[in-house]
Amino acid sequence: MDYLPIFADLKQRPVLVVGGGDVAARKVDLLQRAGAEIRIVAQSLSPELEQQRQQGQLLWLGKTFDPQQLDDVFLAIAATDDNALNAAVFAEADKRRVLANVVDDQPRCSFIFPSIIDRSPLVVAVSSSGQAPVLTRLLREKLEALLPASLGQMAQVAGRWRGQAKQRLASIGERRRFWEKTFGGRFATLVANGQTAQAERQLEQDLQSFAAGDEGVQGEIALVGAGPGDVGLLTLRGLQVMQQADVVLYDHLVSGEILDLVRRDAERICVGKRAGAHSVIQEETNR
Repeated sequence: MDYLPIFADLKQRPVLVVGGGDVAARKVDLLQRAGAEIRIVAQSLSPELEQQRQQGQLLWLGKTFDPQQLDDVFLAIAATDDNALNAAVFAEADKRRVLANVVDDQPRCSFIFPSIIDRSPLVVAVSSSGQAPVLTRLLREKLEALLPASLGQMAQVAGRWRGQAKQRLASIGERRRFWEKTFGGRFATLVANGQTAQAERQLEQDLQSFAAGDEGVQGEIALVGAGPGDVGLLTLRGLQVMQQADVVLYDHLVSGEILDLVRRDAERICVGKRAGAHSVIQEETNR
């Protein structure tokens, strides 16, 4: 993994943008959507940025970059057509341990902007670590078509009920099973139909039933064939049960790439089988 994917809280945090053209404007728009306080250094501002400056939506520090402008910022973005200036911004930010992004210059990026599918508060980010941006864009387009707009509303409603679910359901496992059932049930259908009030009533009913032990949960055992270790050969159902399992038994023949797909809080138990170290020889197995 070349970059650690994280989601940063930029609300009311200062971000320095060096550059005032169309590219800078696109970055400013993205940062403002996250609530950042924008400070700009540029020889001139695009009409869009100038209008924002006049409306008090950003602060124009001046025409010349000064390293001291980085002293109290959270992030820095260099978006000019001056390679030397961009390099200087990155170098000075790096000295101060300020994360910096130089647009279209991946080696001079201590953070990068992923391709974003926005279903706020649900946000999906896709990145190729700067290696194949067109491929990333194509994948984002596919995900945009797959993820309905109602997901954001569903996440908002669930967020309002998260505290009550935590109070009524003692264990993490209970809460996970509750939300898995809820997101796949009538609640999700009502939200998708725009019936938010009815969806909340359904959620309350589901939570009451689940807390009373009326959910009918029964333990299951699933056998997932890992095959030759190629992640791409896993079936969709196999991936689903791996993500839902509380306990996963595996042996040394299962690849690390497949184990990475197991839910992170699931208990993993190695049963020890290794290639060439069988307790029963193959000839006896074939009889």
